[in-house]
Amino acid sequence: MDAFAQSQFVIISSIDWDSAWQRHQIFAWQLAEAGHDVFFVENSGFRSPEWRDSARIWNKLRSMASGPRPQRRKNWPPRLKLFTPRVLPPTGAACRGINRRLLIPRVAEGLRCLGLRGQPVVITYFPTATSLELIRLLRPAAVVYDCASNFRAHPHAPPDFARQESELLARADIVVCDSDFLYNQKRAEHGNVVQIHQGVPEDFFRVKPAALPPRRFCYYGTWGQDLDPRFLTALDAAGFEITVSGFSKGEPPPLPPSIRGLQPVPREQLVRRLEDFDAFLLPYRINPFLLGVLPAKIYECLAMGRPIIATPLPAFEPLHRLMHISADPEEWVRIAGDLPRTETPAIRAERIALAREHTCAKEFQRFQEAVRAAWASAR
Repeated sequence: MDAFAQSQFVIISSIDWDSAWQRHQIFAWQLAEAGHDVFFVENSGFRSPEWRDSARIWNKLRSMASGPRPQRRKNWPPRLKLFTPRVLPPTGAACRGINRRLLIPRVAEGLRCLGLRGQPVVITYFPTATSLELIRLLRPAAVVYDCASNFRAHPHAPPDFARQESELLARADIVVCDSDFLYNQKRAEHGNVVQIHQGVPEDFFRVKPAALPPRRFCYYGTWGQDLDPRFLTALDAAGFEITVSGFSKGEPPPLPPSIRGLQPVPREQLVRRLEDFDAFLLPYRINPFLLGVLPAKIYECLAMGRPIIATPLPAFEPLHRLMHISADPEEWVRIAGDLPRTETPAIRAERIALAREHTCAKEFQRFQEAVRAAWASAR
């Protein structure tokens, strides 16, 4: 019997399930489809809540009122279960004490009521007091730190975050990173670090070619304070058709009314929406927290072959030949105007070929093999 194939997984997520689709949900879904029981623990908090979080907190309280529950959504893998933890923010001695003595043991018991057995594989996305205590109670067979954000540079990180991350690194059997920045950072701190992206679904390769000259530009994903509106505003003022599609987070930066906003669509409908656009925009701010970001959508954009205009995140440097990168909004306008001349069939083909090396299937195989090896070594 393949013992690893029978392993259960607990995913301690830094996002809620209904957030923008990214590696947290993708790996959970793939593990469940591969035959593992997967318990997805939604975001248990990272910082102290603020007034701007009131809507999200209210939604969380409403979902918590129904208690622990396995999801029964249409077309879900039957082995995937969603758990909303009833815990206080993981900051401050009082909240941590109540969590540790009362609330986190109830989370562990709730997972067991949903079918969790002993010694699961735990994948955690951030090192908080809550996640560390839950890992201790679950007594996992292996711990995976899937580090996809530079949380140590987060402006609202707890004062003792460095100690908490050191504790998680000491407990983790493997660290997984996506960006070069995080990979190099963690490789200096842990003996088993691998670089794996979540990959791009096959349907992104089947879109029709974009129109030339490009006029319809789109940013899609979550629009929030991590994005710089100056770049979209400059393109809009120059006469390009700009659309923002997807979620809004917190107090998003304002945009001119002439920029169209579209509500998010189910992920099964995303490709159909995106193929109506000629080019994609990635206007990320450049700050210490975002230095570690490799946007989940990057290989999706490459798979569609379309032009990509972006700000100079470190993660984009290896892709500079396939993207248009600038920190100047007016330079974005010039780049957009030059696309009929700079875009070639060869560049489009090269983008698609690179994305082919990072499909969901290939990346999940890498992820699964790396986790299996760490699990075997821990045993």
